Amino acid sequence: MPFENKYSLEEYYKAIELHKKGYGSLKISKMLGYKTRSAIEDWINKGRKPYYFSEKRIQACNSEENVERMREMNRITQPKAMKISAELRTKKLPESAKTITEDLAYILGVVYGDGHVSIKQRKVILGVTDKDFALKFKETIERWSGFKARFFTRIQKPNQYIKNRKMQYISYIDSVEAAIFLKNFDLNILINSKDKIKSAFVKGFFDSEGTVFNVEKRNTVGLACFNTKYDLINLIKTILDSLDIHSSMHIRKLHSFEGYITNKNYYTLGIYKKESILKYYSLIGFNINRKQERLVKQINYIKFRMGVTKMTEENRKER
Repeated sequence: MPFENKYSLEEYYKAIELHKKGYGSLKISKMLGYKTRSAIEDWINKGRKPYYFSEKRIQACNSEENVERMREMNRITQPKAMKISAELRTKKLPESAKTITEDLAYILGVVYGDGHVSIKQRKVILGVTDKDFALKFKETIERWSGFKARFFTRIQKPNQYIKNRKMQYISYIDSVEAAIFLKNFDLNILINSKDKIKSAFVKGFFDSEGTVFNVEKRNTVGLACFNTKYDLINLIKTILDSLDIHSSMHIRKLHSFEGYITNKNYYTLGIYKKESILKYYSLIGFNINRKQERLVKQINYIKFRMGVTKMTEENRKER
């Protein structure tokens, strides 16, 4: 059964209670927000509990045979794990990785957006719901650092912040030196860098924190990014200005943002002028397909409106 190990005991009891009230497995699965009803059918027809709460599984895990089996496995795997851990702690970044490049700039943009750097855990990690974004980060950070990046998926369980179950894609590297380097990097260096490096940094940040207006719903165009750090948003604005992309900053007090509860100030950086959107598209763009598709729709809309305006002006001249 897919994702059976992700169900909670509370969900199980709720499904059983609904079944007692006369609901079938299909109706119960829809009421609980599941994509399939296979787990529900096992619960109500076969008496099975979710995987981690099964008495049979718990009894088997706690058996003397299983405990001894785990000890034997540890005797084999622990020396290997310690060796790998030691290699990761001592492996150095190549000197070429410390030079500002488009790859490094993109990674910095991601890290200061959705990404995370932990010196204590010696990790540089990204966890997002866009698979193409996670794979692009994996490809870029491997090329930049020379480290093999890990990649896996997990299901986000609903809670007070996350309303729906979502597939999350995780990619990270183990390197304390890479973590320290990225954590202490002076972003102001980017201001005087080449345009391609500036563009790569902005692309990484907008892939993480950027949004593109749905022109079909709003009948208007624009891009925006959000963050709680004023200095970071101001840096992005400075870089955009240097690329001749006009942007405006606003302060917003948000009680909730993308499903998360917050009372912090959010600094919004918006790109609304048509010429600047066209410039953003030509110089920067997105690596996330869904955002790039929306941007392309905006570009087509802008070109169509500009064409209509040009035709109108020509008609006036003829008259």
